[in-house]
Amino acid sequence: MQFAIYFGLFFISGVAGLIYESIWSHYLKLFLGHAAYSQTIVLVIYMGGMAIGSWLAATRVKKNRNLLISYAAVEITLGLLALLFHDLFLKYLQISYDRIIPVLNAPFLIIGYKWITASLIILPQSVLLGATFPLMAAGFIRKFSGSSGYKISFLYFTNTLGASAGVLLSGFYLVDKIGLKGAIITGGILDILVGITVFALCYKDNYSSDNIKITDKINSNLTASSYLPLLLVSGATATASFMYEIGWIRMLSLVLGSSTHSFELMLSAFIFGMALGSFFIRNRIDKIRNIPAAIVLVQVIMGITALLTIFTYGHMFSFMKFIMAALSENEQGYLLFNLFSHSICLLIMLPSTICVGMVLPLIVHLFYREGYGEESIGKVYAVNTFGSIVGTVIATWILMPFLGLRLLIIIGGIIDIGIGLYILYTLKEMQNSSMRSFLTPVCGCFVAITVMFGSIDPLLTASGVFRNGTINRHKKVIFNKDGKTASVSLFRSGESLILTTNGKPDASVNVKGGISGDEYTMALTAVLPLACKEGGSSAAVIGLGSGMTSHYLLYDSTLKSVDVVEIEPAIVQAAKLIGEKVSNSFTDKRCNIYIDDAKTFFSAHNRKYDIIVSEPSNPWVSGVSGLFSKEFFGLIKNHLNKDGILVQWFHKYESDVSILVSIFKALREHFPYYVMYTAGSDLITIAT
Repeated sequence: MQFAIYFGLFFISGVAGLIYESIWSHYLKLFLGHAAYSQTIVLVIYMGGMAIGSWLAATRVKKNRNLLISYAAVEITLGLLALLFHDLFLKYLQISYDRIIPVLNAPFLIIGYKWITASLIILPQSVLLGATFPLMAAGFIRKFSGSSGYKISFLYFTNTLGASAGVLLSGFYLVDKIGLKGAIITGGILDILVGITVFALCYKDNYSSDNIKITDKINSNLTASSYLPLLLVSGATATASFMYEIGWIRMLSLVLGSSTHSFELMLSAFIFGMALGSFFIRNRIDKIRNIPAAIVLVQVIMGITALLTIFTYGHMFSFMKFIMAALSENEQGYLLFNLFSHSICLLIMLPSTICVGMVLPLIVHLFYREGYGEESIGKVYAVNTFGSIVGTVIATWILMPFLGLRLLIIIGGIIDIGIGLYILYTLKEMQNSSMRSFLTPVCGCFVAITVMFGSIDPLLTASGVFRNGTINRHKKVIFNKDGKTASVSLFRSGESLILTTNGKPDASVNVKGGISGDEYTMALTAVLPLACKEGGSSAAVIGLGSGMTSHYLLYDSTLKSVDVVEIEPAIVQAAKLIGEKVSNSFTDKRCNIYIDDAKTFFSAHNRKYDIIVSEPSNPWVSGVSGLFSKEFFGLIKNHLNKDGILVQWFHKYESDVSILVSIFKALREHFPYYVMYTAGSDLITIAT
């Protein structure tokens, strides 16, 4: 009975851990800006703290006579910190904006301050989270007799399954029903309950590591020289895994849309696959006679199945087209849309992520059974977590923006296959393996075929099938690039050039002499404030888009400067190709284009403007909703001159009255006087 209770408790711990990660990204994007950046930094700090915590736990487990009590203390501490987080974070924001940021004159100092302090805010909790698995796993092995392989695998399964559930619980229920504060308090309460329950179950335990007998030792004769390579393998495979995660999330956002819910579905699917992998191997791990050979097979299969996603990816657009045609636009339809979207994520991710979930239990089990002790659990977990950080940084900041999604996945697959072949050819335990003659040519063929024939069709990625359920094959792609924050395309359809961000059209310009519907909106957001505000000398535009709004603003000779804030460099590259209708934005010396997040830009530059035009993407897009919040409107107000004007764009399509009311309620708190104009399906608000 106690055996099952501990598994249930570690499941709940996993739920709480991913609630924290999800909610921290929401909190930090209020301070750091765009969700892509906040999610990246949260992931890096989260995984970095976990690596530190697991390594520290590894160095101390041998001296600890009651590891489960230590685990309980960590869980309770985590819960208490979660209960305090919301109020402390708000105080931190207030002090930062009121006292510290205003005296930091240089933008790089402000950015540095934000990133360093944001790291410190969540690092202590992340360190504690990293200690939980090594403490629980080692304590569990001490407390209960039987094979270590089953216990390690099943603990990893329950924790990752809980993490998968935590992502969905946080994103689809908690934030909507009880807000960020309620969500993180829920995670804290869960952790405190877990800690108290574990304490009640084992406060009398006194198990020394010296008294634990390894009853299931295998005869693999692992040499000391193989220990470090296998430890590094646990990090390298995590690097490849997170390259897949980053790449697949971007790829699938082009199929499912880039809403916050889509991100949560993708993340949950990835973690769920890992859980299935550890579940699959739990009853098999103790029967494997040659674990290094098993690791070789898992690594090779992981890499090959990842490469295969390049070929299967295009079919997901057809699947989504079918789904969109079959569903109705109502609540039941949206529920089914999310269920089918999750299925698409699983189709792409599951084969490889099942393998991901096997590797860590296999390596930990091998080390533990070969007498490397309980500390090997924490060390493998720490190196694996550090590898995740490397994969996240390399994928987000280097490979995706410079090489694109296709090569990102291919490089990840080559790394995993390379790890398998490295073990096969370098470990002494594998010297006489018959696997070499078979696996080497098979792997070479798969890599060669993928490099030569594997491709991602830009017509599909720019289709926006998740919105209209159609795939237009009669358009010509002019520009296509996978940027740091979004995949951007510019294509010609009929007489218009259409700019898309993650498959969603953000601007269209008729280049044959006519006028598209978007052009009326983009022109009016410039002309209306100029008509209302005489003698203005400075303007700022949030979101370059096609560049047409800033183009029309620059026709006013009284404006001395127009600052355009655009977060994605690929948008600027694409907009330059539109041509004469937006040329002022790129040729007029008064126009300054800043590659930055809007919140960060205004916080870092102590400038005031006569006109600020805010025309970001739709608020349902991940990371954009914050630009329609009362906090952001307050920030904008502080950067307007006396009698300055805010121009706020919003859409009437794909929206409802409650969303409009919430946005204008937030706007009215800082701008009591406003008037609305309509331009087709768009709303343009002039506020002061």
